[in-house]
Amino acid sequence: MKEKFALVTGSGRGIGKAVAVQLAKDGFTIFVHFRQNDKKAGETAQEIEKYSKAYLAKGELTDDKQRQNIFKQIQKVTDSLDVLVNSAGFDYGYLIEDYTLEQVEYLTDINLVQKIMMTKYALPFLKKSGSPAIINISSRMGKEKTIRGIGAYGPAEAGVIKFTQCCALEFSEYKIRVNCVAPGLTDTEMSRSITTDQKVWDALAKTNPSGRVGQPQDIANVVSFLVSEKANYINGETIGVNGGSNLV
Repeated sequence: MKEKFALVTGSGRGIGKAVAVQLAKDGFTIFVHFRQNDKKAGETAQEIEKYSKAYLAKGELTDDKQRQNIFKQIQKVTDSLDVLVNSAGFDYGYLIEDYTLEQVEYLTDINLVQKIMMTKYALPFLKKSGSPAIINISSRMGKEKTIRGIGAYGPAEAGVIKFTQCCALEFSEYKIRVNCVAPGLTDTEMSRSITTDQKVWDALAKTNPSGRVGQPQDIANVVSFLVSEKANYINGETIGVNGGSNLV
């Protein structure tokens, strides 16, 4: 059987890590992308190697030279990719009046611009796959739901959803399916850094129709389905994974 390759950005921790491990269980060889935390990336790779093979790919996603270098690292192993998961992202959780220009520019870059550029650079690799797929990780805050503190993050994530639709249309001639996953509140290090009070987490779990907050594996399960043959007629869609929190 031909070896299948997947690149998961931001896979040293959180949602990216859960996705990378799940895709390894599904039989993919994983490129574990990380920015600077070698220890976390190494831990992810060790877990992946229980199921498949892992390669580390280091690079700052807001630096274009480093973005291109990630694919130079990949090219040392393979000239094709079957799956790209644009998972990496960040939020400050600030009110609009509290942002600096540099912070707004960084949020736009890390949540939207780098996904566009990583997709561009991955395209020659994906064209060589027999069943290529791209998954963009956005947020429910990029959809209709709006709360305080997402004045820069929300618009960037909305852009990811529209970008997904553009890719699905433009890449149809290459038979590359492109879909988006929009998680609700998920228990990750990033989310915990913004909302540190456990009472807040407990309250949010109680108000969710599912009675809990999301876990990274919830998103990984959906990504696993979307890149599989079972989803080969799903294209250009955004799947919410939020336990029904958009209903309340």
